[in-house]
Amino acid sequence: MTSPATPVPDAFDEPDRPTGTDRFDEKVADMKRREADRLAHKHMWHAHHWPDEYERCVHIGDRPVCRRCLTLYPAAIAVAITFLGGVLLWPVAADPWLIWALCIPATADFVLEQLGVIRYSARRQVIATALLAPALGRGMGYELADPWSWEFWGPVVVFCNVWFMATTAGRNRRTTVDLAHG
Repeated sequence: MTSPATPVPDAFDEPDRPTGTDRFDEKVADMKRREADRLAHKHMWHAHHWPDEYERCVHIGDRPVCRRCLTLYPAAIAVAITFLGGVLLWPVAADPWLIWALCIPATADFVLEQLGVIRYSARRQVIATALLAPALGRGMGYELADPWSWEFWGPVVVFCNVWFMATTAGRNRRTTVDLAHG
């Protein structure tokens, strides 16, 4: 026997079935998700960050542009062009040391952030990238003057592999944490 406080289900009640309004709301939410995904994919080439990481971007109009790239490439290209034009920021004899040393702050920032040791900081990223830009530019200058130069490819191979391994380890760590908490 059921108590009077407990309603008896009616044969015509279908509590698991969404109402017309619920279905409409679900369709609208699904359309918004698909549009957000479409925009995220469209903006990937200049942001290469998903919307949940747009704090790493500068918004130019309605387009997110990666802050690191916006700092790195214009400065590096300017350094490469001036180097090829004979304007030196430092003596050529210092290149083997400075090209490698100037890559270290940006690499440390990136690795520590990917591994979850430090939180993302736009200011720290811009400073570290501004130190990296002259090294990349000088290396690019060597590469443009003499293809397959060690001054360019040595640091690129070493530091890109370090960044790749840090990214992979960081993603694996975050996935493991998400699975443990989800």
